[in-house]
Amino acid sequence: MRGKTMTDEETNFCFVTCVNDEHMYKLCLEHIQSLFLPPGVQLEVVAIRGATSITSGYNQAARNSKAKYKVYLHQDTYIMNRNFLYELLRVFQNHPQLGLVGLIGSGTIPANGVWWESGELFGKVLEYRSTYNYLKFAEAEGPFKNAAAIDGLLMATQYDIPWRDDIFDGWHFYDISQSCEFKRKGYSVGILPQAEPWALHACGVMYPDDIYYRYRDKFLQEYSSDATTFGPNKPF
Repeated sequence: MRGKTMTDEETNFCFVTCVNDEHMYKLCLEHIQSLFLPPGVQLEVVAIRGATSITSGYNQAARNSKAKYKVYLHQDTYIMNRNFLYELLRVFQNHPQLGLVGLIGSGTIPANGVWWESGELFGKVLEYRSTYNYLKFAEAEGPFKNAAAIDGLLMATQYDIPWRDDIFDGWHFYDISQSCEFKRKGYSVGILPQAEPWALHACGVMYPDDIYYRYRDKFLQEYSSDATTFGPNKPF
């Protein structure tokens, strides 16, 4: 820790979840509580019920928690890597410029704003839709793979940047927009390497609808000309 004495808040984790299914959240919480806890680290769990949007729920939790590290995850995401907290501490403390990490995502954002249609996909996760599926992209090598966008099933931060509830006041594009917000502030966004999948996402069968595309259009309007976000590899 470079000779610095860390305060309690600087080594604590807060897990934040928007909840509308208590059974799913109970399973999510059981997996969180089974994680190995590094010495001196405390866990806080925050369930946001009745949120009008995922961004407003996440902002509410961030304002009320003093924990340095926050893990925003879906109620249907179950962390299977019991060393997860150790892994996050190591990568965040060794890379202070790294603001946001996830398990799957893309190295570029396509012109249509749909991250999973990028030609550069990284990471892995187990999924349960109608059956179990192993979603495996290219390996995220090194301590982390620099990314343009990460998926919202699990997003971990070591800095607090407001979620854009002024634009994304629903349940879509909160994750890719937050990836862009971190890059706007000069932080790196990363995908973590996993020898085996660290999480199961019991997401069910979902298809883009009119609401999804409406928020996609909002995303493109806000970020498609943002050179500070996408840098020299700007895909738009």
